[in-house]
Amino acid sequence: MTAIGAHVESGEFIESPHATYDLIICHDNRIIFRGHYETREKRLDQCIGVLTSSDLLAGTITPERASMIHELHHAHASTNPDTIINNIAELCRRWGVQVYECTTSRRSYEHTTLKRVEAPQVLYSVITEYGPGQTIAEHFPNRESRTASLVGRAEQFFAAPGQIPDLVLSDEQRLAALVATFLMPAVIALTESVLNEADGVYRPSGSTLLGIVHPPT
Repeated sequence: MTAIGAHVESGEFIESPHATYDLIICHDNRIIFRGHYETREKRLDQCIGVLTSSDLLAGTITPERASMIHELHHAHASTNPDTIINNIAELCRRWGVQVYECTTSRRSYEHTTLKRVEAPQVLYSVITEYGPGQTIAEHFPNRESRTASLVGRAEQFFAAPGQIPDLVLSDEQRLAALVATFLMPAVIALTESVLNEADGVYRPSGSTLLGIVHPPT
């Protein structure tokens, strides 16, 4: 189980209009389902639906196992949806099914009635391609925040903190490669884009053009 972004441990949680709540389900070391949702509740409902009602895991999630998932859901119905997914993920691991939930912030800038926050001159991005048509772009105002995000993603794959070597922690490329290894066959690319003041868009600073990113409004 991995949770990228803010994770609330208590029974109370706050939905953010500036976040996407993502769900990844893997079997036999390949991604079989990927979805994006507006709330944690919708993500939980979809998770249970894919595991128990779809044909994606037919033969692996038997009716008996599906019943166990439903019983686990009902037993914790009043708790945080993320906690329920964590419990379901722990149950499914014994059957060779991996469930991951990711919370990705889409808010890079804030606006007030008095003035607009100035956009950064350089945008540091993480592009994760899970498969054809399944790409998520995360943008950060500085390299430090991008590195912190990569560290957070990587640490979620370990049972305890402090297990990532210092050589990897200090190198963004190695961090990205580590995360990509756990998400295989996903591919992760790190890009940097510079704000073009003339037309108000971000353009990649390297030789590889991955698209033009407009500053959030």
